[in-house]
Amino acid sequence: MSNSSIVKWTSLMGLYLIIFWMLVEWLMPIVQLTSTGHLGLFLVFIVLCLGSNIVNLNGVLSFAIKFLYIIWFLMYVYLGTKFFSVDSMMKIAGDFGISVKALIAGDWNDVTDSFRSILFFVLLWMTIYLIHHWLTVKHTVVYFFLTTIIFLCLIDSLTKYNADSAIIRVMVLGTLLMGVLFVNRLFNGSQVKLQAKHYTMLLIPLVLMIIGSSVFAFLIPKKQAIVNTPDSIAKLMDWKNGQNAGIGKIGYVEDDSKLGGPFEEDSRPVFEVAAKVNQYWRIETKNIYTGKGWVRKPGDVYVHTFEYGEDIPMSLKPGKEKNTDVATITLKKDYKFIMQPYGLKSIDQPNDEKSFYIEIDGEKIRPSINEQKVLLPKYSMSYSTPEYSLKALEKTKMSDLRKLPKEYDQYLQLPVTLPERVNNLAKEITKGEKNVYDKANAIVSYFQYNGYQYSRTDVAVPKEGQDYVDQFLFDTKSGYCDNFSTSMVVMLRTLGIPARWVKGFSEGDEVSSDNGTHRFVVTNNNAHSWVEAYIPGVGWMSFEPTIGFDGFDNVLNDVKDEENEGTINPKQKENEKAKEEKQKKAEQKKKAKQEKEQAKKEEKKKQQQLEDKQSQNETKTTSKKWNKVITIFAVIVLILAALGYLTRKKWMPKWLLLKYRFKGKNNITIDRLYNDLLHQLSLNGLSKEEGQTLSEFAKLVDKKLGTDHMSNLTNIYEEYLYSNGASTMDKDKIIECWEYLINRITG
Repeated sequence: MSNSSIVKWTSLMGLYLIIFWMLVEWLMPIVQLTSTGHLGLFLVFIVLCLGSNIVNLNGVLSFAIKFLYIIWFLMYVYLGTKFFSVDSMMKIAGDFGISVKALIAGDWNDVTDSFRSILFFVLLWMTIYLIHHWLTVKHTVVYFFLTTIIFLCLIDSLTKYNADSAIIRVMVLGTLLMGVLFVNRLFNGSQVKLQAKHYTMLLIPLVLMIIGSSVFAFLIPKKQAIVNTPDSIAKLMDWKNGQNAGIGKIGYVEDDSKLGGPFEEDSRPVFEVAAKVNQYWRIETKNIYTGKGWVRKPGDVYVHTFEYGEDIPMSLKPGKEKNTDVATITLKKDYKFIMQPYGLKSIDQPNDEKSFYIEIDGEKIRPSINEQKVLLPKYSMSYSTPEYSLKALEKTKMSDLRKLPKEYDQYLQLPVTLPERVNNLAKEITKGEKNVYDKANAIVSYFQYNGYQYSRTDVAVPKEGQDYVDQFLFDTKSGYCDNFSTSMVVMLRTLGIPARWVKGFSEGDEVSSDNGTHRFVVTNNNAHSWVEAYIPGVGWMSFEPTIGFDGFDNVLNDVKDEENEGTINPKQKENEKAKEEKQKKAEQKKKAKQEKEQAKKEEKKKQQQLEDKQSQNETKTTSKKWNKVITIFAVIVLILAALGYLTRKKWMPKWLLLKYRFKGKNNITIDRLYNDLLHQLSLNGLSKEEGQTLSEFAKLVDKKLGTDHMSNLTNIYEEYLYSNGASTMDKDKIIECWEYLINRITG
């Protein structure tokens, strides 16, 4: 390898190393802000792309390597497998098909994470190819440099990501990159032989200038920012949400900081369950109420790790060992966490590669590989539903709450802005109850008989300065599970009863049954929230305050009527009888009301099903029409492309004539004219053979065409080459010869 080749190769390596670090500056904020993870694996892909360009790898081989790496990434990250397998490939292909259908239908929420990763890899691939073109053909990356600076400035200004150091690094790297490319252009445009010492002499002043300017920029005093942009944007978004709440779509989401607003139903399946009984499915709890919604405690998330078959360290204790059952979950949506039945004991399906961790603050359980959360598409769990003694519950005292350890204080947190009337209402509701359990049940019952209604559409968003719970309890009295559950948690806390907000899914719909095992389908419509309260001496216990939901049947009535040893007072007996009659009438009234509500729900459900059916028919018709339009358009484009390719010999010369006439003779170079002419001659069967001089080829062309214009043009071109562009040329004569030859080619 010659000295010149070594310098060129070293220069290219240096350029790609700078590009690599600039791409890292792109990926860092994307990974951090989107919680993507696996930064190292994305960097490996970038190295593969850049490396194949450096060694000029065969196109087919380069494509195969990158394609196989993307497939391996999807299997490793989303399926937890390190080696290729038919099942994994089928799963990825299935996700791809589902995502394509979702894109065509406009259902962006149904696009799988694996498909999003594919799109991200394709974007990286295209970006690196474009950068390679800029480096090797255009010898400039000014667009990439400027775009990187703008991107980092926007990220730094509009998000919580601190890009101060990143912007400085990119400025230094980008300036060095532009300088190296400028030096390369100097050598490419001259006859000076490229040597290491010449190259180094030109780069040293550039490096010194960059270092000096960077140090100067770092040391000079700088003004503080006039405004904290992320906070300002957050306030603007708060105002927008308060003024105009859009209609969302029901389903599980992790962000609960802004509750309220209507939403649409969504019957798409989330997971299937094979179990003996239908039940609620717990995902996580949240403890900090802000007045607008629920957030996690800021800072690091502490976890406990465990393996398959091990007891899971949870605050909720399982029931009796003899009541242990097994439930099998099959995911239909790519959720990287475990659906928990109440009384969860262990995850049983063995897999040596995966382990689990439970987040201590919210008790969300995630499968993981090498500390990275992964998807577990199917798993089985052992559980024993906890049961509570009514006798023990009725013996609980409010005074016992003051004896609880400090760790329960977090479940009493309330914002200082909470209106006092919320606390007053809680006291009014529970004033006749003595024990903790009855006070909690009194709040559940309060929602049933005091004008509150369940609605998914007539739901308000609290305005600025307005509390979410206060608005629901006193102003709107209309809402869905989040309104009822959050209100109950807040009221319990005002009474000094530890409580937490729980998210998950309610009972699904049974679709089949076989030998005592039932199969249930849980959809987005089953996304739900409820309450867990701490009962002294008993533990955490679940409550269902939302109107229309059955809740939990986990209390054993073990309270026995004690026989009185003395005579029964007739008046006392009469009072007891009257009390029983009153209770009976109340139950009948309650039953009649429930039946009436159920009839309304059935009617509404039928109406909704009819509307959904009509909507689906309209959607299918519209989808078919659009599919037809897209197909016709694609066929037309393909036909036009094929015709264009087949007739290129006819139209390309005419296009060249128009192109150069539009440019004007002052902007035309003989070098470009001559090379375009050689290409057109080659398309028409007149190719220059290897070892043949330009003069010999020109004479052959003139002989074929019966002219001397090719020889005249070649003489001018050779004179231009040997004089290094310094010769004086008659451009009118050049253009005349060139146009004549182009016209002769086309006939």
